Amino acid sequence: MCGIFGGAALTRPFLAETTSALRALAHRGPDGEGAVEIDNVVLGHRRLAIIDLSHEADQPLWDARRQVAIVFNGEIYNYRELRHECRASGLEFTTASDTEAIVNQYLLYGERSFDRLNGMFAFCLYDTRTRDAYLVRDPFGIKPLYYAPTNRGVLFASELQALLAIDDVDCAVDAAALQAYLQLDFVPSPYSIVRGARKLEGGSFLKIAAGGRYESKRYFVRRPFHSDDPAADFGRIIDKAVERHLISDVPLGVFLSGGIDSSIVAESARRVSRQPVATFSIAFDEATFDESKYFESVARMIGVNQHTRALGASSMIELVPRIGMLLGEPLADGSIYPTYLLANFAREHVTVALSGDGADELFAGYPTYFAHDVVRHFPAPLIRLLHGGRGAAHRLMPVQFENFSTDYKIKKFLDGLEPALVRRHVRWMGTFDRNDLPELLVRYDQEAEELLTALLLQPSLEADDGWLEKILRTDQRFYLQDGVLVKVDRASMASSLEVRVPFLDREMIAFADGLRADAKLRRSRSKVLLRQYAAGRFPQEIANRPKKGFGAPLGRWFRSELRPLLEEVLSPQRVESRGIFRPRYVQRLLEDHWSGRRDNRKQIFNLLSFTLWYDHFVAKESIARAHAA
Repeated sequence: MCGIFGGAALTRPFLAETTSALRALAHRGPDGEGAVEIDNVVLGHRRLAIIDLSHEADQPLWDARRQVAIVFNGEIYNYRELRHECRASGLEFTTASDTEAIVNQYLLYGERSFDRLNGMFAFCLYDTRTRDAYLVRDPFGIKPLYYAPTNRGVLFASELQALLAIDDVDCAVDAAALQAYLQLDFVPSPYSIVRGARKLEGGSFLKIAAGGRYESKRYFVRRPFHSDDPAADFGRIIDKAVERHLISDVPLGVFLSGGIDSSIVAESARRVSRQPVATFSIAFDEATFDESKYFESVARMIGVNQHTRALGASSMIELVPRIGMLLGEPLADGSIYPTYLLANFAREHVTVALSGDGADELFAGYPTYFAHDVVRHFPAPLIRLLHGGRGAAHRLMPVQFENFSTDYKIKKFLDGLEPALVRRHVRWMGTFDRNDLPELLVRYDQEAEELLTALLLQPSLEADDGWLEKILRTDQRFYLQDGVLVKVDRASMASSLEVRVPFLDREMIAFADGLRADAKLRRSRSKVLLRQYAAGRFPQEIANRPKKGFGAPLGRWFRSELRPLLEEVLSPQRVESRGIFRPRYVQRLLEDHWSGRRDNRKQIFNLLSFTLWYDHFVAKESIARAHAA
């Protein structure tokens, strides 16, 4: 796992700026740094050594004939097979790394080689023969990759803050990205939160010619595998995926929450690993958020070396003001805090950890899928009637601040009811309604809203297998790629820990794509196939556990321990000085929450996360640039 930075089609030297920008990525690669200027391309790299710990594998890395150079972030799980194929074709290797397999595959197959990689990756590859550079990202966007077209060339980086340190990058907030973030709680690719940068979409590559022309192409082709015996095939595929993900030359462990996804990964790892398996969990003193009885039960049953750290509220509360620095781009997901603390704890013992992320989006694990299954049978007049009663529900139902409380779920259900499938899903999963934005924002852009609507519809239009597949593809394309995986990457890399996700192995993706809908969702039962598999290995209390998020009691904290932070950061004077949100609207959200009239935790956290990011990166950077000028 590493951090990359550089530029292609550059019009003037850039090596000095690259060295400076790499400091912003030091947390991603504490084991080494390298940068090289070739023709009009600069490749920079920060290394976290996982496979081939020798300095021969340091990057930038060349093929044996020095025709192709690369800087690479990630892991290629089928690299041994790829190396064997390349050797059989007469290509040489000078290292034992997976990185060299990428350049040699490219020498064999060119652009077609990208779809042959099974792993998580983001890399820049430069071909000295054609003088073309390629930015490439893995199929589901597990690893991040930003790029910024500027007057001096196309720059790229693993994280946005490295680009924001470059004067040529426009760091003004992008209106379309901001409106998307307010509704979704994350910034969807290809947008980034600033005008001067974009995110490369998963499964795509950006080809940059020496003269500066660039174009994006999709290389990833979904190839569903239709199984005659799904239960048997799932067991075989998860074991193979976990075994591939266990390849490492450094200590490795598994995150264990007590849910079925992480439990399946941990149980598989214990069986296929040649070494004892270490698992890592966090226990909380807040009862509605604590899962210790579940993960301790699983750990005892499967026989792993369990590590648990008990945390009080103060551990997470201290992290809240740091969210802007931690993420590099706004993300309103409260589980970033326990995820960071878990990664930090695991890093004391291991350098790599496996997690169960991705299973919900492949196998239909979220409660919203049940809600869609119910609502799709409602006539339009009933939907309008229920949606119209949301105001009464907010007035009459007492407000609770526990994790996924009953009143919260009912109110969220009513608030999001509308006939359009994707828009209903966005409302249920996200925070602000699009109709709220003209009142919240100082400058509302209707055209930006239309662009977002068109973007959100794309995955559902590509799926032709019914309503459930449309929603799953939407979540895979946006919520998983730009929300869940961003959280996991930033939280883990802030601790220099690599996290791998076996459920997003290429073979598992093909298997899930080929399953019938009723193997994923059946009446009130989610992840049907996974629960059937788990029932043969774990107690019923594990196999049939409802979905429980890895969250934090923000609703309560905003009324107590974190209220001073809100009063400072979101005060009317400071909100007005930024010129982005309307102070009166923000103040009403705060006062309604503090008084107990409404549970506005999501709206408040959304605004707080953006504001902490903005104050740390954009406002501070603008002041620094003004002084430099």
